[in-house]
Amino acid sequence: MIDVRHVTRRFDGVTALEDASFEVRSGEIVALLGPNGAGKTTASRIIGGILAPSEGDVLVDAVSVRQDPNTVRARCGFVTDQPSLYERMPLSAYLEFFARLYDVSAPGARAVELARLLGLDDVLGKRLGAFSRGMRQKVAIARALVHDPPVLLLDEPATALDPEMAQTLRSFIVSLRARHRAILLTTHDLDEAQRIADRVVVLYKGRVIRIGATSEIRAVGKPSYTVTFAGEPAAAHAALARIGVASDPAPSEDGLGALRFATDDPRKTNSEALRALLDAGLRVVTVTAAERSLEDAYLAILAEARQ
Repeated sequence: MIDVRHVTRRFDGVTALEDASFEVRSGEIVALLGPNGAGKTTASRIIGGILAPSEGDVLVDAVSVRQDPNTVRARCGFVTDQPSLYERMPLSAYLEFFARLYDVSAPGARAVELARLLGLDDVLGKRLGAFSRGMRQKVAIARALVHDPPVLLLDEPATALDPEMAQTLRSFIVSLRARHRAILLTTHDLDEAQRIADRVVVLYKGRVIRIGATSEIRAVGKPSYTVTFAGEPAAAHAALARIGVASDPAPSEDGLGALRFATDDPRKTNSEALRALLDAGLRVVTVTAAERSLEDAYLAILAEARQ
């Protein structure tokens, strides 16, 4: 649905995006990650037909952004972190206005449908200037969906939302995936990306440095384990250090201590660690595989890129 092909974009001699290639398929959420200045917003704007690439091309629903940017814009819905709304307009008039711009049949019915979908049907007659931050973000999503586009570009959509509203937004994005939208999510919220993204694209200094399924990205690296025990954490840390195992504190419950360690050879290391802890007089409760977070994986990818 989105096919980015060797795209480069320069601004006054500065390269913001360099030879970037990736795709987003129908019914898929892809998280576009990277530090500030990595080229994420530039990539989103090129895909949406707002910026033209200096080199390369993007196909959106098989339409070239170089050859037909107007058609590409019509096939995309764009949501930013700070939506600009016509604050004097009531919600119903606002959505109907954009529906008419896109030649949507029955714009009034479409406005009501979207308001109901996003839980805004009780404020259709209310002016947008009186809406809360979360409600404004819902309006931006409704506006992006008014013409039923096959592609949705989300640039930090959950910024400044409270946890409950952010969860509601995540659920809604996932529901759009089930409706076969191709969704590109640009975000700094690694927890959000881990929860909903099928695949991840990592940008660094304008270049794509990693692409993969979210689960695969998280699995790369040494396996790590968490051991919980009754006893002094300092004694447990020292016991593991004596056999050459580096450990760090881990979250624990029920008054137990917990340490996390990584190893290339869990069969050997885990048994030695268990023996060392028991010999030190600690009562081991569990030794479990620790799931690597997307944040840990992302930071490791950036550290490798900076070397």
